[in-house]
Amino acid sequence: MITAIAYKSNTCYGNGNDRYEKKINVIDLDSTLLPYNSLIHFVLLFMKNRRCFLPLLFYLKQRITGKITKDAYLKKILITARKTTHYEKKVKKFGLSLYDDIRKPMLRFILENTDEFTINILCTASPEDYVKYLCEKLGWTYISSTLDNNDKNFIHMYGHNKVIAVQKMYPKQKYTYHLAMSDNISDRELLKLFDKSYHIKMVKEYVYAQRNRS
Repeated sequence: MITAIAYKSNTCYGNGNDRYEKKINVIDLDSTLLPYNSLIHFVLLFMKNRRCFLPLLFYLKQRITGKITKDAYLKKILITARKTTHYEKKVKKFGLSLYDDIRKPMLRFILENTDEFTINILCTASPEDYVKYLCEKLGWTYISSTLDNNDKNFIHMYGHNKVIAVQKMYPKQKYTYHLAMSDNISDRELLKLFDKSYHIKMVKEYVYAQRNRS
């Protein structure tokens, strides 16, 4: 089990009720914390099921040819996979197994930027179905793509949707946007919100001036 060393923050704000600074670190999952795309492995896992193989292959072809959007593709994948027997058992095992593949130097870096007032958030387009189990093992919270139990209402946590979700759940009036990491150019808007942010593919650090806080 990995634990972070806690350090006291020197920054105080508010009216005295909040004595220490609350911070968030927002980390992408696929090709960032993990060295690969977890959704591909998720699809391959369920393609081993005979009932899932043909539907999943069909949806993949539709996605490759541009006949369906990313949102529709992910929703169809989840609806199909959820019909298999022992689905929860399978996705729990899959989600927990991802922990072993985490980039350990990156995890250490994140924990070095974590103190007792920091919330680490895994913010990903990958589905909640297995993300929740990985975060349970990490001890982190998460913001992810979700599909309700009725398989109707779907939220694809991608691009601008990440910005909306983070700002709604963690308003800048109450939290310092400390660290963000992602490989995807669609997260550029999100990265710009943070004091320190890293675009993994470009191996380039973007450091933004600390915003004025009241």
